[in-house]
Amino acid sequence: MIRRLVLASLALFLAALARGADVPAYVREALSHFTSDAPKGWAYTLTTTKDGQTSVERYDPSQPVGAQWTLLRRDGRAPTAEESRRYTQYKTGTTQGSTRAATFERNDLDLASLKLVREDAERAEFESRFREGDDQMLAHFVVALTFAKHPAVLEKFTLRLDRPFSPVVGLRMKELVVDMEFSPATADRPSLPRRSSSVFHGRFLLFKAIDEDLRIAYSDYVRVTVK
Repeated sequence: MIRRLVLASLALFLAALARGADVPAYVREALSHFTSDAPKGWAYTLTTTKDGQTSVERYDPSQPVGAQWTLLRRDGRAPTAEESRRYTQYKTGTTQGSTRAATFERNDLDLASLKLVREDAERAEFESRFREGDDQMLAHFVVALTFAKHPAVLEKFTLRLDRPFSPVVGLRMKELVVDMEFSPATADRPSLPRRSSSVFHGRFLLFKAIDEDLRIAYSDYVRVTVK
């Protein structure tokens, strides 16, 4: 019995290695420099629309911690002094980084599960699951990945909840779809986030519906020197 279990486990392991070995070189190259946030050393503007409200923020990593984020506009107008104060206080107390839709990093992908959906000479679309790890929530998602081949970059992904589930008692997640697009790489800049969106539908304690529509646009990228 033990010998059969060992042989079965070995067979599964070798099958996973074989599938991993079939991952195209352009996919490996694209994922080797993929990040779902803007790379370090870039300043940019975020325009965020959530629940009918819009804010425009500027992120500049060359500034001291606590002064890297600036609120530029709130619902089409200049922010009040109190809004700016609360914003700065909030940003100072949170991890430095962009406000963005929930997403993943390259090491979360289970490349053994990668499945080709369609391709042509310029790009290919794959579907993948996620590795078992610290983020147990990703096990409930499937992701569609669109890769450009020349140069090799991840152009877009769509992260989708594959079935309703409850991450905590009382909360039922019925639908969550996260999209993110990236600009093409050029001679003077890498591929950079261009837009992201997140649509969520759920229910809390069986009677309170939760609906959220979050949209983020990235613009005005400038390379800066980070001290």
